Amino acid sequence: MKKLCTALLLSLFAISFAHANETKQIVLKVKEMNCQLCAYLVNKELRNIDGVISTKASIKNGLVTVVEDPKVTNQQLFDAIHKLKYTAEVVN
Repeated sequence: MKKLCTALLLSLFAISFAHANETKQIVLKVKEMNCQLCAYLVNKELRNIDGVISTKASIKNGLVTVVEDPKVTNQQLFDAIHKLKYTAEVVN
């Protein structure tokens, strides 16, 4: 029974580890993002998308780095930013 439990736990760990590496990173330029409130709102909208893992917005250069599952599309990101009446374009 211990061997079975150990094997099961190891297989679950391997599956979760493999899934954790299935992310992509995208950088967006948001020209209208020029204050801390803007950055906060952009981060908040993007993080509400199912599959977005993390975001980091910088008002210094107007860039937002998004770490996401591969199932998230660029259009979903654009739509979320468009809700704020901002525009976005992919930098990388």
